[in-house]
Amino acid sequence: MHCRSTPCSVAALALLGLLAVDHQLGAGRSEGRRAASEAELAALVPEAAVELAGLWSRYEGMSEGEPVRFWYFHGDGHGLYRYGRVGYTNTHSFDYTLRGDRVSLRFRKTGEAHELVARIEAREGKRVLRLEGDPRDPGATYTWARPPISAGDEPGLTAEAADAAVPFAGHMWVDFRSFATGGAGFALYQFGPAAIDGRGVGWFHEGDFDEWRTEALSYRVDGERVELFFDLNAELGITPFQLGREGETRVLELDEDPRDFWLRHRYRDAGRAFGTPAFDLQAELARIEGAP
Repeated sequence: MHCRSTPCSVAALALLGLLAVDHQLGAGRSEGRRAASEAELAALVPEAAVELAGLWSRYEGMSEGEPVRFWYFHGDGHGLYRYGRVGYTNTHSFDYTLRGDRVSLRFRKTGEAHELVARIEAREGKRVLRLEGDPRDPGATYTWARPPISAGDEPGLTAEAADAAVPFAGHMWVDFRSFATGGAGFALYQFGPAAIDGRGVGWFHEGDFDEWRTEALSYRVDGERVELFFDLNAELGITPFQLGREGETRVLELDEDPRDFWLRHRYRDAGRAFGTPAFDLQAELARIEGAP
């Protein structure tokens, strides 16, 4: 896949949409989980709605190391399949069409295509999905978790709250790169807001626009250094950091990036996490395509 194609831009936008899912799941880690009432379920998805769109999860656990497997159907013909464990996951993007209960699905990276039948039923007040011909987990059932979301669905973070302790908190920091061999990839740190003591949670994402891996992390800032603790692997990386500018865009530089084999690595400010991002992804992709 090459980033000059429209599907690449769509996939990249879908990526940022899914990061909002990470944000919600991360909030669940720190704030605890509360079962939705029947009234809340009805308010989220009316009883008459039988659309496939939304997030369907096999597992409900949110503790570190527990299994993760879910299908996310955006509702516009694009979707994501994520698997792994809480704290470390892999994500595959796909295109799909829905005709009645028939789902035609094609994974972007491999071109692997499948014809499925979607069976949705109610069990104990929950909506349950079974995909006949499930290519990833035959026979599995998935519980409806939430409707399709976008970055704008999440409440915005105020500058005061995000920057009180850590100037890069509450933002996404991305390095997009085009390849001479074709296509493009990214590395992205996603930092949640910091507490007054400089601590917070976040995620690191790396891959291309069709498949990428995600690691949960916690961080702590101590002066001009940041400690990055990757939860599932219990791995600690400590690096000095600097904030600067490239024109009008802020940049975050990690002197010894633990996710680039301790090499110096620079990331551009991709806007506030799930508020009103100033980062124009389409413009960034155009910049990459036009780069020498």
